[in-house]
Amino acid sequence: MMNLFSSLFSKILFWLFLNLVLVAAVLVGFYAFQSQVDMYTVLGRQASDRLRTAGRLISYELRQVPQDDWSDVLARHAEIHQVDFALLLKGKLKYVSRDMDIPEPVTKMASESFHRKFPRRKMLLSPTVVDKHDRKPRLMIRTKNPTRYWAGVRVPVFLSPSRFPVHAVLLAVSGSITGNGFFFDPLPWIIIAAVVMLISVLLWIPLVRNITRPLARMTRAAETIAGGSFDVRIKEPRFDEIGRLGDAINHMTFRLDGFVKGQKRFLGDVAHELGSPIARIQIGLGILEQAVNKNNQKQVADVMEDVAHMSKLVNELLSFSRAEMNTAKIVLRSIDLFPVLQRAMQREIMPHTKFITNIDSNIRCIADPELLSRALANIIRNAIKYAGKAGPVQISAKKKGNNVEIEIRDSGRGVPDDLVEQLFEPFFRPESSRDRCSGGVGLGLAIVKTCIETCKGTVSARNLSPKGFAVTITLRGSENKN
Repeated sequence: MMNLFSSLFSKILFWLFLNLVLVAAVLVGFYAFQSQVDMYTVLGRQASDRLRTAGRLISYELRQVPQDDWSDVLARHAEIHQVDFALLLKGKLKYVSRDMDIPEPVTKMASESFHRKFPRRKMLLSPTVVDKHDRKPRLMIRTKNPTRYWAGVRVPVFLSPSRFPVHAVLLAVSGSITGNGFFFDPLPWIIIAAVVMLISVLLWIPLVRNITRPLARMTRAAETIAGGSFDVRIKEPRFDEIGRLGDAINHMTFRLDGFVKGQKRFLGDVAHELGSPIARIQIGLGILEQAVNKNNQKQVADVMEDVAHMSKLVNELLSFSRAEMNTAKIVLRSIDLFPVLQRAMQREIMPHTKFITNIDSNIRCIADPELLSRALANIIRNAIKYAGKAGPVQISAKKKGNNVEIEIRDSGRGVPDDLVEQLFEPFFRPESSRDRCSGGVGLGLAIVKTCIETCKGTVSARNLSPKGFAVTITLRGSENKN
């Protein structure tokens, strides 16, 4: 059984816990040291409690100037802080930085703040001193039509040279929830959030990469296996779910490889064993055809046709099994492509067939000439058989980067689009071609695929528009002849 502490689930939980701990540590550190490190000074900002500071300054300046100039003082501070100011005395509007209406909810809350008395002793000592219980604004409210945000703080003001100040509420108002940075500055919080996000990203990237990279390798391996290649092995030296998945894929690939090779070996053995009896039957039928009377010769001819069809099937099975079973003995080398194509065309040419070729005689590729010739011959044979009368068969070969691309086209009807991908599977044929007249047992393109993949190449097929069918072979290129 898999160790719980080595499982992927445990790793993810541990990483999540570690992430939360680090985020909590950042937040605790921020709150613990923000009183010692003035974030606003570091960031070029004013002091943290702007309204309280502004209230002290305004209260001090109001004492220095006549009451007729108090609105000018408020206007000057409004321009500095980018908010409007209003000074309320006993709940009534007295002085403003500009003409404005004070909504009733604001004046009501401001009036309620007058019920609390200032400690005269402290106010006598300094007219700008505010009670320690008034460190935070006593009024925070939002009004609508238009939307405005109000903040208020109690300040002492002197209406006469008397040494005793009176109550007042200083209001700051803005159309922005931040008061253009006066009510509060979101920048430090944005920076803290960015730091937290950065820590989280840096923490999770290694884990995500540790999961996605092997999964991507396994995906590529699975795609290769799905393409029919079973010599893929996944090496993931780990003990979690991903490591177990890699081991399972390797075991599955090994079993599939054994099953497929066993099946092909069985087909080859059966075909080999059937070859001699079929040959003897054909000889016997030939002798019998000469000996029977004319009334029975037609029946003998029908039997001979069936035996010939069986012989053809056995030969294709032998070709398919040989192409599959001898891949380990194949040695690829650089060859001239043009002579191989010529031999394949000459082998399959028929009286009514017309070829159009566009082949550079200097092109060289990496392949086994026998396997490549067998693959090309099968493709050309199919093109002639199913579309030879519809038009010429076009054969082209060209360099494409480091590869060589060979394309064989015909002008026939093609095949249904949903069946194109299955054409290279053994014994598969479109339903419309399952009759004796069309010939073939569905092994031709399977042999092509095996031969080309043995040469480390790829083969694909597609329908052409408005009509026609094309098979494309891609092989590794080699240096051209001088």
